[in-house]
Amino acid sequence: MLAWFKQRLRALMFLTVFIGGLSYGSYTAALHPNLTTWEREGLLIRNVPVEEKVVALTFDDGPDPVSTPVLLEILGKHQAQATFFVLGERAQKYPQIILQMTSSGHEVANHSYTHSDFNKLNKEQIREEIRQTNRIIAQLSGQTPVLFRPPGGFLSCEMVDLVAGEGMLVAYWTWQQDSKDWRRGKPATAIASHIVANIQPGQIIIMHDAGENGLQTAKAVDILLSQLQQDGYRFVTMGELIRLGGSH
Repeated sequence: MLAWFKQRLRALMFLTVFIGGLSYGSYTAALHPNLTTWEREGLLIRNVPVEEKVVALTFDDGPDPVSTPVLLEILGKHQAQATFFVLGERAQKYPQIILQMTSSGHEVANHSYTHSDFNKLNKEQIREEIRQTNRIIAQLSGQTPVLFRPPGGFLSCEMVDLVAGEGMLVAYWTWQQDSKDWRRGKPATAIASHIVANIQPGQIIIMHDAGENGLQTAKAVDILLSQLQQDGYRFVTMGELIRLGGSH
C-alpha cells in the first residue's frame, strides 16, 4: 500500500511539473523572437529596473460607464495612480470618464481605436487606429499619448517599427502579472491573490476595467492595494515608473 501511494505521489508530482512547464512553454512560444531585442533597443517595455517597491497598475479596454468610475473611486481612496489604455471609440463615447481620469492624476494611453485583430489589418489601417486614438485622447485629456499597447498583445516587426515612427513605445506587461481578470466569473479574491503572490518591484501589472468582469477587477484592486501598500509598495503611472527606472 505504501509503495502504491509513493508511486501515485511521484506521478502526481511529474504531472504538476509537466503542466506547469507546458503553461510556461506555451507563453514563451507565443512571444515574438525579437522581443528581447526590442526591449534592449528601447522600443518595447515589460518591466522596469528599480530599487524601490514601486509598480504600475495598467487597465485595458475602457472606459466602461459602470466599472471604470468604481475603479477610479477605489484608486482615489488609496491615493494610487494608474495608466488607462483606452479604446478610441469608447473614449469618444464616454468623454467625461476620460476627464475624470486625468483630473485624478492618472495617465491615459493608447489601446487602438476599435480593438480589432491586427493580424487582419494592413500597415496603414494599424497606423490609423493609433493616430485616431491619439487625436481623441489629446483632444479630451490634453495628454499626448506616448505609450501604445496592441490589442491582444499583437506583435510584428512592422508594427513595432510603425509605433516607433509615431514617437511611441510599445507598452507590454510583466508576464507574471497577467491574472486573467477579464475571465467571466473570476472572483476578486482570486485576481488579487495572483497579483499579491507574484509581486516584484518594477512590474507592469495588466488588468481590464471593461468587460463582464470589470466590477470584480475593481474589487480586486481594493484588496490588493490594501495589502501591498501595507507592505510598502507604491503604485504609479507607467510613465512615472519608466522615469524612475531611468534615474538608476
